[in-house]
Amino acid sequence: MKRAFAVLLALSLLALSGLPLAQNKAVPNRVGFVDAETVVQAHPGYPAVAEIQKKRDAEMKPLIEKIKPLEAKIAAGEATAKERQDYQVLLEAIKKVQAKWNPKIQAKLEPLIKEVDRVVARVAKENGFAVVMNRRVAASSNLVVYADPSTDLTQAVVEALKKLQKQ
Repeated sequence: MKRAFAVLLALSLLALSGLPLAQNKAVPNRVGFVDAETVVQAHPGYPAVAEIQKKRDAEMKPLIEKIKPLEAKIAAGEATAKERQDYQVLLEAIKKVQAKWNPKIQAKLEPLIKEVDRVVARVAKENGFAVVMNRRVAASSNLVVYADPSTDLTQAVVEALKKLQKQ
Protein backbone atom coordinates (compact mmCIF):
# COMPACT_ATOMS: atom_id res chain seq x y z
CA MET A 1 0.00 0.00 0.00
CA LYS A 2 2.84 2.38 0.90
CA ARG A 3 4.61 1.45 -2.30
CA ALA A 4 1.50 2.22 -4.42
CA PHE A 5 1.15 5.55 -2.63
CA ALA A 6 4.81 6.37 -3.26
CA VAL A 7 4.50 5.54 -6.96
CA LEU A 8 1.33 7.65 -7.23
CA LEU A 9 3.03 10.55 -5.44
CA ALA A 10 6.09 10.30 -7.73
CA LEU A 11 3.90 10.29 -10.85
CA SER A 12 1.95 13.27 -9.57
CA LEU A 13 5.12 15.24 -8.88
CA LEU A 14 6.48 14.31 -12.30
CA ALA A 15 3.30 15.51 -14.00
CA LEU A 16 3.29 18.75 -12.03
CA SER A 17 6.94 19.43 -12.78
CA GLY A 18 6.17 19.51 -16.52
CA LEU A 19 3.34 22.01 -16.05
CA PRO A 20 5.52 25.14 -16.05
CA LEU A 21 7.19 23.99 -19.28
CA ALA A 22 3.84 23.64 -21.00
CA GLN A 23 2.80 27.09 -19.81
CA ASN A 24 5.91 28.77 -21.26
CA LYS A 25 4.99 27.79 -24.81
CA ALA A 26 3.22 30.62 -26.63
CA VAL A 27 -0.10 29.22 -27.77
CA PRO A 28 -2.33 31.38 -29.96
CA ASN A 29 -5.63 31.99 -28.25
CA ARG A 30 -7.29 34.62 -30.44
CA VAL A 31 -10.52 33.95 -32.30
CA GLY A 32 -10.89 35.50 -35.72
CA PHE A 33 -13.58 35.80 -38.34
CA VAL A 34 -13.80 35.84 -42.12
CA ASP A 35 -16.65 36.56 -44.47
CA ALA A 36 -16.41 33.21 -46.25
CA GLU A 37 -18.50 34.28 -49.22
CA THR A 38 -16.30 37.33 -49.81
CA VAL A 39 -13.04 35.39 -49.64
CA VAL A 40 -14.28 32.63 -51.95
CA GLN A 41 -15.46 35.24 -54.46
CA ALA A 42 -12.02 36.89 -54.24
CA HIS A 43 -10.32 33.68 -55.38
CA PRO A 44 -8.80 34.04 -58.86
CA GLY A 45 -10.73 30.96 -60.05
CA TYR A 46 -14.14 32.20 -58.94
CA PRO A 47 -15.17 33.79 -62.27
CA ALA A 48 -15.39 30.28 -63.76
CA VAL A 49 -17.83 29.31 -60.99
CA ALA A 50 -19.84 32.49 -61.51
CA GLU A 51 -20.12 31.75 -65.23
CA ILE A 52 -21.64 28.33 -64.55
CA GLN A 53 -23.99 29.84 -61.97
CA LYS A 54 -25.05 32.44 -64.54
CA LYS A 55 -25.93 29.70 -67.04
CA ARG A 56 -27.90 27.81 -64.38
CA ASP A 57 -29.76 30.96 -63.36
CA ALA A 58 -30.62 31.75 -66.99
CA GLU A 59 -32.12 28.29 -67.39
CA MET A 60 -34.02 28.54 -64.10
CA LYS A 61 -35.39 32.08 -64.54
CA PRO A 62 -38.36 31.21 -66.81
CA LEU A 63 -39.29 28.29 -64.57
CA ILE A 64 -39.22 30.46 -61.45
CA GLU A 65 -41.27 33.16 -63.16
CA LYS A 66 -43.92 30.56 -64.00
CA ILE A 67 -43.96 28.91 -60.58
CA LYS A 68 -44.26 32.08 -58.43
CA PRO A 69 -47.87 32.92 -59.34
CA LEU A 70 -48.83 29.28 -58.88
CA GLU A 71 -47.23 29.26 -55.41
CA ALA A 72 -49.27 32.34 -54.49
CA LYS A 73 -52.52 30.71 -55.64
CA ILE A 74 -51.73 27.49 -53.79
CA ALA A 75 -50.85 29.40 -50.61
CA ALA A 76 -54.12 31.35 -50.85
CA GLY A 77 -56.06 28.12 -51.43
CA GLU A 78 -57.27 29.37 -54.82
CA ALA A 79 -55.43 26.97 -57.13
CA THR A 80 -57.31 24.63 -59.41
CA ALA A 81 -56.33 21.00 -59.81
CA LYS A 82 -54.66 21.87 -63.14
CA GLU A 83 -52.66 24.67 -61.51
CA ARG A 84 -51.51 22.33 -58.72
CA GLN A 85 -50.49 19.80 -61.36
CA ASP A 86 -48.62 22.51 -63.34
CA TYR A 87 -46.90 23.52 -60.12
CA GLN A 88 -45.66 19.96 -59.55
CA VAL A 89 -44.40 19.72 -63.15
CA LEU A 90 -42.51 23.02 -62.78
CA LEU A 91 -41.10 21.92 -59.43
CA GLU A 92 -39.73 18.75 -61.04
CA ALA A 93 -38.27 20.80 -63.91
CA ILE A 94 -36.50 23.07 -61.39
CA LYS A 95 -35.09 20.04 -59.58
CA LYS A 96 -33.77 18.65 -62.88
CA VAL A 97 -32.07 21.94 -63.74
CA GLN A 98 -30.48 22.02 -60.28
CA ALA A 99 -29.38 18.40 -60.63
CA LYS A 100 -27.82 19.25 -63.99
CA TRP A 101 -25.89 22.35 -62.90
CA ASN A 102 -25.10 21.89 -59.19
CA PRO A 103 -22.51 19.10 -59.70
CA LYS A 104 -20.73 21.28 -62.28
CA ILE A 105 -20.71 24.22 -59.88
CA GLN A 106 -19.54 22.02 -57.02
CA ALA A 107 -16.73 20.53 -59.11
CA LYS A 108 -15.36 24.02 -59.84
CA LEU A 109 -16.01 25.34 -56.33
CA GLU A 110 -14.50 22.50 -54.29
CA PRO A 111 -10.83 23.11 -55.17
CA LEU A 112 -11.31 26.85 -54.62
CA ILE A 113 -12.72 26.28 -51.15
CA LYS A 114 -9.85 23.96 -50.24
CA GLU A 115 -7.32 26.56 -51.33
CA VAL A 116 -9.18 29.33 -49.49
CA ASP A 117 -9.16 27.17 -46.36
CA ARG A 118 -5.38 26.76 -46.64
CA VAL A 119 -4.92 30.52 -47.09
CA VAL A 120 -7.20 31.27 -44.12
CA ALA A 121 -5.19 28.86 -41.97
CA ARG A 122 -1.90 30.43 -43.06
CA VAL A 123 -3.11 34.00 -42.44
CA ALA A 124 -4.54 32.96 -39.07
CA LYS A 125 -1.26 31.37 -37.96
CA GLU A 126 0.75 34.36 -39.16
CA ASN A 127 -1.46 36.68 -37.10
CA GLY A 128 -1.70 34.57 -33.95
CA PHE A 129 -5.25 33.28 -34.31
CA ALA A 130 -6.11 29.84 -32.95
CA VAL A 131 -9.65 29.69 -34.36
CA VAL A 132 -11.28 31.34 -37.37
CA MET A 133 -15.04 31.31 -37.78
CA ASN A 134 -17.35 32.20 -40.65
CA ARG A 135 -18.64 35.66 -39.67
CA ARG A 136 -22.09 35.20 -41.19
CA VAL A 137 -22.67 31.80 -39.58
CA ALA A 138 -21.44 33.04 -36.19
CA ALA A 139 -23.72 36.09 -36.37
CA SER A 140 -26.83 34.35 -37.72
CA SER A 141 -26.63 31.57 -35.16
CA ASN A 142 -26.10 34.06 -32.31
CA LEU A 143 -22.92 32.19 -31.52
CA VAL A 144 -21.13 35.54 -31.45
CA VAL A 145 -22.92 38.68 -30.39
CA TYR A 146 -19.96 41.04 -30.67
CA ALA A 147 -16.50 40.80 -32.19
CA ASP A 148 -13.90 43.52 -32.26
CA PRO A 149 -13.20 44.62 -35.86
CA SER A 150 -9.53 43.74 -35.38
CA THR A 151 -10.51 40.06 -35.35
CA ASP A 152 -11.80 40.23 -38.95
CA LEU A 153 -9.29 38.51 -41.22
CA THR A 154 -11.34 38.87 -44.40
CA GLN A 155 -9.23 41.61 -46.00
CA ALA A 156 -5.95 39.90 -45.07
CA VAL A 157 -7.16 36.68 -46.70
CA VAL A 158 -8.35 38.55 -49.81
CA GLU A 159 -4.90 40.17 -50.08
CA ALA A 160 -3.21 36.78 -49.71
CA LEU A 161 -5.43 35.37 -52.46
CA LYS A 162 -4.49 38.30 -54.75
CA LYS A 163 -0.83 37.44 -54.19
CA LEU A 164 -1.56 33.86 -55.27
CA GLN A 165 -3.01 35.18 -58.51
CA LYS A 166 0.16 37.16 -59.25
CA GLN A 167 2.39 34.10 -58.76
